[in-house]
Amino acid sequence: MSDDDISISEKRMYGQTRPETHAYVASGLGVTRVETAGGQIGRFSLSHRCSARDIAGAHGEIAVATDDAVLVSTDDGFAETGFGPATAVGYDADGLVAAGEGRVARYEDGEWWEMGAVEAVRALADDLVAAADGVYGLPGCAYLGLHDAADVAGPFAATADGLYRRDATEGTVGPRENWAVVRSGAHGAVATDGDRTHAADTDGLYELADDGGGSPDPHWRPCDLPVRERVVDVTYGEDVYAITEDGTFLVNTADDATADGRGGWRSRSLGVPDVSGIAVA
Repeated sequence: MSDDDISISEKRMYGQTRPETHAYVASGLGVTRVETAGGQIGRFSLSHRCSARDIAGAHGEIAVATDDAVLVSTDDGFAETGFGPATAVGYDADGLVAAGEGRVARYEDGEWWEMGAVEAVRALADDLVAAADGVYGLPGCAYLGLHDAADVAGPFAATADGLYRRDATEGTVGPRENWAVVRSGAHGAVATDGDRTHAADTDGLYELADDGGGSPDPHWRPCDLPVRERVVDVTYGEDVYAITEDGTFLVNTADDATADGRGGWRSRSLGVPDVSGIAVA
């Protein structure tokens, strides 16, 4: 038996116990659950077979957008919610939001409530919607500018011509003037939890970091990944988790959070096709 075949719980016998996280990867095969703890990537298995278009997690729940339905995790697996075909799911301060076939709606008390109409939605996060023709704001789906948006997170939007940050300062005039470009070139993914922020372009993954000297001007630092594959999504838990378009699962752990004292990025191929996202609950 190789080290890759040993479960996370069994690995704990050889070092200090570390918090365990279950990450979920959306792909054309379905939803794959991956065990990870302390920088170790353990067993993974197919939790639900479907054609997953997007995935999101919050408050102990995982939501999945598929070609047929929006699914949410339960104690018995994944259950349909009655939304219908969807291209994106996300969570804001008030709960689960989904988009598909030109509609954006919120799931509340077992029912879907219409929030607005947006075509070709690609991502939902916080109070923003990324769509083929730009960025929209929730809850009213007002157009906020930009174009060809691939992803949104916090104040950031990843688009075909750059990574933008929204300036919500009072007195801003016009829908486009409140966006400032922070990285040029096409970006396909952006993620933030308020403390950690990552963005991916066609060449690599970057982390928003200061210079270590207390400078008020942070910069984008390239991540030293163990594989040369395009990252399509990033999420956060005890560690930083990412997934590539080729199905390689990545985890970045601090040195002092690993059993061997050696942190950094580690990887494992899941062998799943058409990867679209990653989430933790």
